[in-house]
Amino acid sequence: MKVIQESLFMSSLRAFFVALFGFLGALVALAALTLILAGIFSASEEHSFSSDVSLLPNAQGNREKLGNDTPIILQIDIQGPIGGESLNAKKIEEMLLNSREDAFEKDRVKAILLTINSPGGGVNDSDIIYRHLKAYKEQYGVPIYAFVGGMCASGGYYIACASDRIFASDVSLVGSIGVLTWPPFMNVHETLEKIGVHTTTLYAGKGKDEMNPFRPWKEEEPVSYQRLTDFYYNRFVSIVADARPVARGVIEEQIGAEVIPAPVAEEIGLIDVAGSSRNEALEALAAQAGITESYQVVGFSTSSWWKKLFKEQTSSPLITGRVKHELSIPQGTQGNPFSYLFVTP
Repeated sequence: MKVIQESLFMSSLRAFFVALFGFLGALVALAALTLILAGIFSASEEHSFSSDVSLLPNAQGNREKLGNDTPIILQIDIQGPIGGESLNAKKIEEMLLNSREDAFEKDRVKAILLTINSPGGGVNDSDIIYRHLKAYKEQYGVPIYAFVGGMCASGGYYIACASDRIFASDVSLVGSIGVLTWPPFMNVHETLEKIGVHTTTLYAGKGKDEMNPFRPWKEEEPVSYQRLTDFYYNRFVSIVADARPVARGVIEEQIGAEVIPAPVAEEIGLIDVAGSSRNEALEALAAQAGITESYQVVGFSTSSWWKKLFKEQTSSPLITGRVKHELSIPQGTQGNPFSYLFVTP
């Protein structure tokens, strides 16, 4: 009986290890296959970005692929916070570069439509995107129109000022011409003293320790940060005053950082057409670009599907065997607040 029990035990143990190693082998094979596919798609993307191109509906709702000589209107979506992983200056720059290469060579891109629904974001990314669009428009002589389908505030409006005309739906909100530091400065030294915690910060260089939250602030410390805030604000106001038929004094003294409904924004001059639609903006843009026949509307995705799949697979706890716990801090808020000077309502 003992021999039989040992035999059953060994058989069960052997079956367990066979199943275990079979499962591990399948995981290894899956990982290897994923890497091979990633390599293949990566190699192909070096010469073509066709997998990242989306065919979008034109003003008549048509999005079928047309001939290789068909004029193109490039649609760039400014959706969500500016400066994060999905919307930043680098991605917009790549889209603009791609729009002059491969299948888009020979000046096929005749115009750009910005579709905006953004509460704002980082001032640096907003400014760089604005300058990229302005440079593209001047270099290639293409018109840029913007259509606001929700909110066009702060950094979103900053970018919209690169366009020749701004259209908006009847319920869209526009404005918030202002700058603030984000995250806000906090001082916790009194709380630390109450619980008996003492801190020392080692630094070199005059002013390097400014706004240290672990000690009392000096009265003059916020001055340099306010000076930077004023610098960014003055540039924002100058850009709006140059782009729109609104006097600088009106922007500073009357409009301020208010978020304004589209019909009122049209009356003030912050936008050109309220109560509009994307199709109406497209029709006007095509006419401005001199497109008299059929045209194609295209957009670039910010990340190809295989990259998203590979990222999801390699970060899955089922693959890594690890569960990650972390306190998430919004993009760009780490360190110096001026790395993320929030332009937001």
